[in-house]
Amino acid sequence: MQDWTFYIETYGCKVNQYESQALREAWLGLGGREVPEPQAADYLLVNSCAITARAERDARNAIYRLRRLAPEGRIILTGCAAQFFGDFMPRKNAFHARPDICLKQSDKSRLMAGPTCTESQDGDFAIRGYTRGRPVVKVQDGCSQKCTYCIVPYTRGKPVSRKPDDILAECRRLFASGFCEIVISGVNLRQYGKDNENYGDFWDLLAHVDRGLAGEFAQFGRLRISSIEPAQLGGKALETLAACRMCCPHLHLSLQHASPAILKRMGRGHYSMDSIARFMDGLRKLWPIFGLGADIIAGFPNESEEDLQILLDFMESLPLTYAHVFPYSQRPGTPAAAFAGQMEKREKLRRAAMLREQAAELKKRFLQGLLEAGPMWIAPDSSLRAEGVWHGVNEYYAPCIFKAPCREHKGFVRALPKAVGCSGLEVEIF
Repeated sequence: MQDWTFYIETYGCKVNQYESQALREAWLGLGGREVPEPQAADYLLVNSCAITARAERDARNAIYRLRRLAPEGRIILTGCAAQFFGDFMPRKNAFHARPDICLKQSDKSRLMAGPTCTESQDGDFAIRGYTRGRPVVKVQDGCSQKCTYCIVPYTRGKPVSRKPDDILAECRRLFASGFCEIVISGVNLRQYGKDNENYGDFWDLLAHVDRGLAGEFAQFGRLRISSIEPAQLGGKALETLAACRMCCPHLHLSLQHASPAILKRMGRGHYSMDSIARFMDGLRKLWPIFGLGADIIAGFPNESEEDLQILLDFMESLPLTYAHVFPYSQRPGTPAAAFAGQMEKREKLRRAAMLREQAAELKKRFLQGLLEAGPMWIAPDSSLRAEGVWHGVNEYYAPCIFKAPCREHKGFVRALPKAVGCSGLEVEIF
């Protein structure tokens, strides 16, 4: 192919973002040219998500919209929603468009050989750069946990781990090119190494990467863990975090709930709130200040008012600094979709609003406390700036806003917290 153009839209998780970046770099290396508008593209890639029914709908809507905008372009649908596209039945006489190429998630890596190479041998995802300020590095794919609400094990398959030295080399390339923060991500980090005992577990991997990079990059680079399972929290985790020189003082938990009854129905009875609380007691001794986030599902089938109160109370007891709250989505193809006790949408939204209000108050308290924390290092996001106002995150994953000269900021900026604004911590660089 000669003089061809492409356009990419990405939905869903950080792993999808990583894979889109890998495809972008591969296509640029094959002579393609990325364009900012779909109308100018020969090939249009939709890298989709299916974590909720809404996410799957977003993928269909993207296909319809792109077909209208670029009727002559070749549309490629891949990612987790691709395997469900053919099952959708549109309303009678409704506009309906289909992708020219539909590759399910397990076949996505074939696109590393080019946008038309759907029958070739799979290529390995790898990146050398990133379009945003904080690159994501995928260390693991797939999940065998099979939570009753989750479609991911059926779309991404069994756990597959990357080689530790390949991960280390990729992180080194990114730091060497000037990036200051790397997000270590996977579909289920608890299952890293399950497919190869020689790799160790996730904490072994983190220790390996930190040891390999700290001597060269610890002064101006840091590693951030994207999301971990509560069952990973224990003595080995504390020992590893204590020894790491580059790991941010921040964790994000795939918590989902705090009621034992609801966790059991979710298929997540492999951890307890007591074990999480004990771990947090140890973590406070290690990190005097740290960020702590959580994913939470509101309105799961048969969630009682008592279950909801247990969750609210546990959130209050944690040193939680923010939370991502999602109303339960009845996902076809999962066991929970057939459970009794499904709630009306209005009730799920009411409960989610209560949890978000609680999380907002905890976040506000944390940001107020950071006003006394002294100087901090901000990782700017060059994609989130306008008229001299920049956005970024500090080491605790608190959102920060600051004014800066009109130039690129690829590395850290040093700043002092000044006030708590509606969008986060207002800081002044120096």
